[in-house]
Amino acid sequence: MILERNRRMIYPLERTGAMTKVRLGNLWLAAAVAGVILCAVLMRAFYMPYSGFWRTVLYNILIFSWAVSVWWRILHAQTRHCLLGAAALMLFWLDIRLIRYDFAQTPEMLRRLWYAYYIPMLLIPTLALYTLFFLDRGQSGPLYKYRHLIFVFPVVLFCLVLTNDCHQLAFAFPPGQEVLGSPDYTYRFVYYLCLLWIFSCAVFTVVYLVRRCRIPHTKRILWLPLVPIFLATLYALLYKHILNVPWMHAIAGDMTVVQCLTFTASFEACIRCGLIQSNMGYATLFEVSMAKGLITDRAFVPVQCSMQSAPLHEEQLRQALTGSVQLDATTQLHGHPIRKGYVFWQEDITELVALLEELRLTQEELHDIGDVIQAETAQKAQWLQLSEQNRLYDKIETVTARQLARIQEYLIVLKATDDVDAARRLLKRIVILGTYIKRRSNLVFVCDKAEDIDTTELRLSLFESAKSLRLSDIRCAVQIADTAKIPSASAVAIYDAFEAILEATLPGLQEILFCAEHTAQGWGLRCSVQCTDAPAALPDLPQMQLERDDDGLLYFTMFPAEGGGL
Repeated sequence: MILERNRRMIYPLERTGAMTKVRLGNLWLAAAVAGVILCAVLMRAFYMPYSGFWRTVLYNILIFSWAVSVWWRILHAQTRHCLLGAAALMLFWLDIRLIRYDFAQTPEMLRRLWYAYYIPMLLIPTLALYTLFFLDRGQSGPLYKYRHLIFVFPVVLFCLVLTNDCHQLAFAFPPGQEVLGSPDYTYRFVYYLCLLWIFSCAVFTVVYLVRRCRIPHTKRILWLPLVPIFLATLYALLYKHILNVPWMHAIAGDMTVVQCLTFTASFEACIRCGLIQSNMGYATLFEVSMAKGLITDRAFVPVQCSMQSAPLHEEQLRQALTGSVQLDATTQLHGHPIRKGYVFWQEDITELVALLEELRLTQEELHDIGDVIQAETAQKAQWLQLSEQNRLYDKIETVTARQLARIQEYLIVLKATDDVDAARRLLKRIVILGTYIKRRSNLVFVCDKAEDIDTTELRLSLFESAKSLRLSDIRCAVQIADTAKIPSASAVAIYDAFEAILEATLPGLQEILFCAEHTAQGWGLRCSVQCTDAPAALPDLPQMQLERDDDGLLYFTMFPAEGGGL
């Protein structure tokens, strides 16, 4: 049972075991590379049939393997493409070297292939320099617009080398041997420009990477990428002299191979030192990381594990692949499938839990505050409603005060009289005044909301007042212009004028014809009245004009002055 329980539990790996495994892997890799180079050197030192071909094959396999490792290790797409381009140029360099020495048959072909060496010689350092444009930028980050101009100078140099037979600015041949070429040539300033460009690109790239490096544990080995560059520079300077020694020529007489291995070593040193970001170093990462992580194979057997990681059940790991698993109140387990296995990590949600609790308390506090604010808002709205109602009631009381006082007088007289006819006359006058108070109050509510109202409101008010007059046997006709809108002030003025005319002529009123008109100056009214007791004037309406004809008819007109209003 104990064995079964232990089989079901995942425990962290030992630190020393993980490091030993990584170091052994690096040693085996270094031994394999050294073995390939040693085989190639032995093939050159001890002549073998087709030794040049097989040495090229070995170097091609070595560089191609490194390119495959770059494809898997370098995550940034643009950086990966630059390094793969450099590897392709090195393979091209090795292959044209093989063709030059083993297959070329004419001096012209030998020289042209020799000139072609400068394609990789110039472009490989340029690609290394071009890689700097992609540092500290994401896959879709903005790039320098004119970054491709960096290739202009090496392309110009290569064109000058390729056309050297025309001007001999790179290599100078003895007189008479310009076409066929000669080993007895001298170097000119274009050649030294090429060396300066190669050396400058290499040094500037490494120095820039070292200055921008922010990885603390690599500070002690940041000088490592400079070692291959120094050795390659020293080799290039002594190539013409030291290699004349037979044993030295047998070991290191192939400058192409030396330069390719130098470039590869420099790139690899930058990757190993962390100057170029790569997808490697998992064992070290898991050792020093404070994160709780675990990498397993398909059978959930641990491959890499953080020392901070707690023991986990296999069942928990399976559940984490479909969703988050709550290990405790403050820890969640997440999982995701990767190639040939799974990766799991634990997330500390202590701060999130504390934040959620704080948010809950804040929400409760805000809810209480919201209830108070809602109650205050409702109370304020009720107060505003009552204030508005009181304002409108006060306004109604003000505009109808005279009519209300008149009704009070009529009621007092009505209570005191015993005459039926007199009582009937008083009731009819009370109806007329009550109708005005009703319709005038309605206009107060309607006109308070807008500057313009429908003419229907004024028409209904006039018609209802006319109907109340007919109850008193007073013939009344009302006409109003057929328009959609009328200003609120004009509607109120017209209805008040109609009521004023009624009250002024009511004791002897027999007939009334009232017309509300719309002119270019604005709204006005015309009214003809037949009554026995005519008033002299209407003092409350200064714009009102009164005329009397020979038959005793009264004509009231009221129109606004030019540019004015009622």
